[in-house]
Amino acid sequence: MKITRLFLFLSLLFFSFGKAQLSAFINGKEVKSGATISKKDLATLQVSFKKPKNVIPYSGFSHLYVQFADNTNTYITHWGMQKDGYTAMEDFLKNTPATKKFSVFEGNDFYTKGNTLQWVLDGANGSENQKSIKVEIGLWVKEETGYQQYGQKVQLLEPISFNVPIWETKNLYLPYLDLTIDKTNIKEDIDTDQTGSTADPRTEVGYQMNRNQVTYLVYAFEKSSHPGLTVDEVAKDFIHKVAYDSNNDKVKKIHEYDFKKYELPWYDICDLFRDEHIQNVDYYTNKSVKSIDLMTLYQKAEFGKMKGYSFESGLYNTGRQDGKLYKDVGQFKIYILNHPTNPDLILMICNKVLRSTATAQDLDTYMQTFLKSIKQ
Repeated sequence: MKITRLFLFLSLLFFSFGKAQLSAFINGKEVKSGATISKKDLATLQVSFKKPKNVIPYSGFSHLYVQFADNTNTYITHWGMQKDGYTAMEDFLKNTPATKKFSVFEGNDFYTKGNTLQWVLDGANGSENQKSIKVEIGLWVKEETGYQQYGQKVQLLEPISFNVPIWETKNLYLPYLDLTIDKTNIKEDIDTDQTGSTADPRTEVGYQMNRNQVTYLVYAFEKSSHPGLTVDEVAKDFIHKVAYDSNNDKVKKIHEYDFKKYELPWYDICDLFRDEHIQNVDYYTNKSVKSIDLMTLYQKAEFGKMKGYSFESGLYNTGRQDGKLYKDVGQFKIYILNHPTNPDLILMICNKVLRSTATAQDLDTYMQTFLKSIKQ
């Protein structure tokens, strides 16, 4: 090799190793901007940077971030590393070795004000705009221009990004149900739904779908978390809960029930604290119910390996101004079934107890569409 060519080669080599840049690593290997990576490997993400712009405001903060956006480029959440004040920024930006790799989701390098990575990925399952997530990595600073006021962000390095496919229509796994479905015939988003704080061990997590002003809920109750729970017991618990709700907690002795037995959160799932109530268990609108076994109000239901019960009813409410009772201001439907593959789970799909123009057939058609989409 001639001397001139060797000199040119070494110059290019020096430039390639010396240029300013952000870098991302998955399983320890560098990922180029624009690449596609598996969500199974995302937890190993590390980032590094070298030679950022020499822009350090006297007062302000720097922010090394990893941001998630959906396939419409709408913000989802982010993780960040922030340095406040000139001294901390200068030390971080000038003295961090280019070989230093910061772990984003493992360890304590990055903070997040939101949920964990797994929670975000699980929550994306079923959301049409989150079939694929864009992950962007950047580094910027902001100057403090007044008390808790900041100027525009200044990017210190060119951001990089890559794509993470999350789910497929014909093979959508719903972790909070431990089910895989074919979502082809379900056009609405399947969003996570929960009955309380994630820090509360009593909180149940399921899914909701919204169609034509009706909210559909799907939950899976764990037998292991509720000793003695069966499909029959869930059905008993529900029908007695709505009987109490519809009759202002004043029921006949035949309908008395101990709700501390399982403490299933029907009030939060079905919105029983609203103005509408289930009329088929109401003593005033359905006098015959006073003397019957409430379980006889159910119908047997079967979808392949899933067997259990269904119940439907009109809804009523009482006018706040005139005090009159108005019947059939909406409809309600529920299915309670054994899980097709996980013996520890009991499935439940219903709609919120709310006024709507949807017919009983509308509700049943949609629920059956979901149940028939389950892969058994």
